[in-house]
Amino acid sequence: MMNLLSSRILQRSTKHSLVLRRAVGGMHKGERRSSKQGTSLEFSDFRAYTPGDDPRLIDWNAFARTQKHYIKRYLDEQELFVTICLDGSKSMMIPQGKWEMAKSIAACLGYMSLANDDRISVFPVGSGSTPFTYKKGRAYAGKLVNYVSDLKTGGSTGTFSSGLAKIQQKRNGLTVIISDLLEPIGEIKEALKKIQSARQDIRIIQVLSPEEIQPDFQGDLKLIDSETGQQSEVSISRTVLRDYQERLKSHHDGLEAFCRERGIGMMQCSSEQDLEELVFSRMAGKGWVM
Repeated sequence: MMNLLSSRILQRSTKHSLVLRRAVGGMHKGERRSSKQGTSLEFSDFRAYTPGDDPRLIDWNAFARTQKHYIKRYLDEQELFVTICLDGSKSMMIPQGKWEMAKSIAACLGYMSLANDDRISVFPVGSGSTPFTYKKGRAYAGKLVNYVSDLKTGGSTGTFSSGLAKIQQKRNGLTVIISDLLEPIGEIKEALKKIQSARQDIRIIQVLSPEEIQPDFQGDLKLIDSETGQQSEVSISRTVLRDYQERLKSHHDGLEAFCRERGIGMMQCSSEQDLEELVFSRMAGKGWVM
């Protein structure tokens, strides 16, 4: 567990929580404020009594002042369903630091959510591993970190996007997607649309290695596609590197524009970025963590 998350990050995670941009509509008790009215002890407001209301909810002090019947309304506390979709396809394996960073992010956010009584599922898409589904409570926090730590990549066929689109999710939850997103943009968009159809609040964290963000290769190289195994011989020049960076930027800008139009949160990070700074500074600055 300590390989993924330091004791300092574990400690800080218990003091923060993931932020949902809308009220929770769950069916079970938790620590999130719901859009529904319920029976928690936190007062919301008054409304006029109507036939069929429970007479026990009548506020007799208000009646004494106004000679009208009012009932108190309280805010119910509901649990949040958090789904973490971790890209376990072969492209995350090279270089190794990218996969370790992705797992660390998943473990940190999952630990944070369980510490805040959210209900958590982790789907390692493309890894071939059994998902960690619908767990709740601090008792599962350590188990989740160990589960993520043990995950391996590339255990199944198909793209990350195709696997993502097959996940059946609870409605009105939060979905966190952690991936390099180095797939055809059309496939990624279709998967995101399907997730949104389940009324999910989506956050995307694109993890890239420094070599992918700013490659410094030179000379004649044989490149092997980690997903398909296809080989290509390439002579690396400044023109080739410039063309690569332009296509990478176009890919990222297209995804970012799509996400902005549909209200999806997205950020990019390097696999060498400090995890603590990423979660408690950058994510907090975007309003994803509080």
